[in-house]
Amino acid sequence: MAGVTALLAILFVSLARVSERGLIRSSEERRHTLSARIVSRVDTYLSQAEQAVSRVESRLRLVASTPDPPTAEGFLFAEMLDRGDLAELAFTRAHRSGFDADGMSELLPADRFQVSVYRDSAEEGSAILTRETALRGGRIVVRSRLRGAGGGLRDGAWVTLLEASADPTTHGTFRTPASKAFVGQTVWSDLSQSELDSAKPENQRRVVVTVMRAVEDRSGAFIGVLRAAILDRALDTLAAPEPGAPERTFLCDEQGRLLTRFSKEDVLKDEDGDLRVSSKKTPPEVVAALARPELAQIRPEQLTSAGRFEVGGRAFLFGFEGLEATQGWRLGMVVAEDDLPGLSDLRTEQRGMLGWALVLMAVIVAGGVMAARFVGRDLGQVLVQSRRMSEFDFAPTEPVAAFREVETMLISVEQAKTSLRALGKYVPVDLVRQLFKANREPVLGGELRALSVMFTDIAGFTQYAELLSANALADALGRYLEAMTTAVHSTGGMIDKYIGDAVMALWNAPLACEGHERRACRAALDCIAAAEALYASPSWGDRPRFLTRVGIHTAEVMVGHFGAPNRMSYTALGDGVNLAARLESLNKQYGTSILLSEASWSAAKDMFVFRRLDRVAVKGKSQGTAVFELLGDTGLAGPRIVWARGYERALDHYTAGEFSLGIAILETQAATDPPSAVLLARCRAYLASPPPEDWDGVYVARSK
Repeated sequence: MAGVTALLAILFVSLARVSERGLIRSSEERRHTLSARIVSRVDTYLSQAEQAVSRVESRLRLVASTPDPPTAEGFLFAEMLDRGDLAELAFTRAHRSGFDADGMSELLPADRFQVSVYRDSAEEGSAILTRETALRGGRIVVRSRLRGAGGGLRDGAWVTLLEASADPTTHGTFRTPASKAFVGQTVWSDLSQSELDSAKPENQRRVVVTVMRAVEDRSGAFIGVLRAAILDRALDTLAAPEPGAPERTFLCDEQGRLLTRFSKEDVLKDEDGDLRVSSKKTPPEVVAALARPELAQIRPEQLTSAGRFEVGGRAFLFGFEGLEATQGWRLGMVVAEDDLPGLSDLRTEQRGMLGWALVLMAVIVAGGVMAARFVGRDLGQVLVQSRRMSEFDFAPTEPVAAFREVETMLISVEQAKTSLRALGKYVPVDLVRQLFKANREPVLGGELRALSVMFTDIAGFTQYAELLSANALADALGRYLEAMTTAVHSTGGMIDKYIGDAVMALWNAPLACEGHERRACRAALDCIAAAEALYASPSWGDRPRFLTRVGIHTAEVMVGHFGAPNRMSYTALGDGVNLAARLESLNKQYGTSILLSEASWSAAKDMFVFRRLDRVAVKGKSQGTAVFELLGDTGLAGPRIVWARGYERALDHYTAGEFSLGIAILETQAATDPPSAVLLARCRAYLASPPPEDWDGVYVARSK
């Protein structure tokens, strides 16, 4: 009887959970559909600006010669008439002679102007005005065409404005899209107040989102920049769910700051240079959703995130979806579980059925209820522990049970978990999980696979060992390797082995991972950053800082199980592995921290900033290979970039045998840039004693 009762209870609970999960899953599908519709509405609204830019760009390309202000005004005015939500369309004309060292456009002094066609206010039916800014006779002339509401293109008289105006080609809305980094790209701004409303009171200034694009003529020559500003007035309505829907929806940024309002009293305020909604009536569940870490963890390759939380004793479901053509905007959605259609009625029915079931079970097996409870609890522990082990969760638990047999079983499980926890510190868990799922034991052998291999090492570790006691050294090295390991694992890499103070890591094995070259670069930067954070932490104290050197190479190598039949190691072998190790040690010859081969650089060059360092035949090799220094993420600025680009120009002179020209560049930065000092010494040596005629610029490394 007790067994039947327990079975009925488990069946009831399972059916109840299945029913609830089914309703919640159906609600998730509904919310996903609703989210997709809202995102589509917002994207469609914002895309009007990009479509306007594309149409005007197409018309400008049809102009046989350089477009003049009247021609540009006509194209812009026609597009404004078609799109009532546009606040402004502007074309800034300039000739470009090239790019400077920072990638910014270098402009010729003549023939610059800007034509802006804009609405006088955010109200429907407002007048469409024109402002023309031109560089004439060495000064900037600004005039406006003042039309009435409904006026035609040539209606309205030109009025010359007396106030001073800046050169429009110096503004960020021109310089950014015209820069080398954004050639051929569409650039979106965040929410901002319209530049044309700067003279109006703050509460009358329009809030817009701007799209910008550099324009070329039919021959491919740069002729200027187009920009379109679209009003934000429809975002609140577009981001709202259908009337009567239980969900709350809103737009926010990746920092959890609102972009849409919940009431008419909400206002936009400047927050660190960004316009964001300031609201005292934000619902508490929305506040809790905006604080969720999943909001900032949405990545470009995975634009959605969802989960569950509780506020004030109520359970809420939430979800976020990224809007790709924005500055990191997200659509957020929150709904209370008890507001889901049908869930409240289902739970009421479940409580009624549970009451009847309890009465029936009490009548049938009044004396077996307590025993069944103990048995169910003990067996539940066994099931939980078994499930955790199958999921590779080996966290320790207290083996307590009412029945001795079950307790003995739980003790055995804990002993097995202890062994597996210890094993996980020596063997990659991903590898064991892979073997577990395949239900097979490892055997000697391997396969050829393209891997990214990274070696790290501590410069001068022997000196550190002499400064610290054995225990202090072990503690410091343990903390350091923990930081390195965390950085590798966070990018999907695997620690192959620790070689004293050195680390060997692999990407794309044992589990395949897309973009393993970029992941290795990310891990290298994170390793350096994690080490610096460790040294700055109180736990590091006044111990000396380690200097980490990193080498990365991508190649097809042999990876698999190697060793003896009764003692194996999962590792990678081959010439590509050796080259990664040589690149790590090559850092000390240049005074660098992170070096990559050309194979790794070519796959990651668009994601990070590099310095083309040299062409080197590493020790043990006769052929040279291109070597690159990883400097940081895209957008990195400062003296290092200037030194790196100067170094590359000097390297070109060095390779061409123009040592004097290389010396002239390197002497200005060798004191602050170690690689420049190295190349300067080589140039001077070759200038004094020229290389042979068949010299190809390859540097032959004589040491590891």
